[in-house]
Amino acid sequence: MSIRFRGWTWLIAFIALIAVGEAVVIGGFLVRSHWQAEAAATPVQRGRAVAERLGCFGCHGPGGAAGIPNPGARTGSVPTWAGGTWMMYNQDEKDVRGWILDGHPAGRKPDAGALIAMPAFRGRLSEHELGDLSAYVLTVSQFGNLEDEKAAEGRDVAVRLGCFGCHGPEGRGLTADPGSFKGYIPPWDGADYADLVRDGTELRQWVRHGITDRFKANPAARRIVEGEAIRMPSYGDRVQDAELDALEAYIRWVRKHPRASRDQG
Repeated sequence: MSIRFRGWTWLIAFIALIAVGEAVVIGGFLVRSHWQAEAAATPVQRGRAVAERLGCFGCHGPGGAAGIPNPGARTGSVPTWAGGTWMMYNQDEKDVRGWILDGHPAGRKPDAGALIAMPAFRGRLSEHELGDLSAYVLTVSQFGNLEDEKAAEGRDVAVRLGCFGCHGPEGRGLTADPGSFKGYIPPWDGADYADLVRDGTELRQWVRHGITDRFKANPAARRIVEGEAIRMPSYGDRVQDAELDALEAYIRWVRKHPRASRDQG
């Protein structure tokens, strides 16, 4: 073997080694990103993935918020998971599980006139998946009365400001955000929230200015916030102090009342 040939061999091997190293680094980054998203997932966020897998949004609309027309049905359409129509079909969580498992709750008959019937998924999902999907449906529907009047007022403020569009139903969503530190907009009931919002003052800074003084003073944190594809908007004087008080009360309620995945049949 000539010296020239051996030189080329070593060069090719060196280039291959670099390529493998880069692949390992990139692969490790992707695995970490995937792990972070999985670690942050709650029953509500996992339930959305189950709904996508089962094809629920094909009839109930994106996110379950806009049912398609259903000739012959009582309401003329497939019920959404939010609003007054949903309340016509469900009284509690057992009803939701009944629709998912058997196409109708126990002791009640499906809408005989509806052209599009609710499918039965019994045997097609695990108990854990059933619990997650139920948690997601209950969240989208904002099921349950808010006995805390201040929190109820705060929910109305969140609706008016469009908060749920990015933070997800009840602020529990996991919306992707390219360029952010973990790749998603942190949910209000997640562990990340306490790191980002230490107190009511910081909440007001996020809402009014789109960033806190603490993050603005930290070059690395500021660079991450400024590099996010979906940045927190600055509402400024478009929101009043009393509305911010109510919003804070609602976020506290969300954090104290997680939508749990109950493994029950």
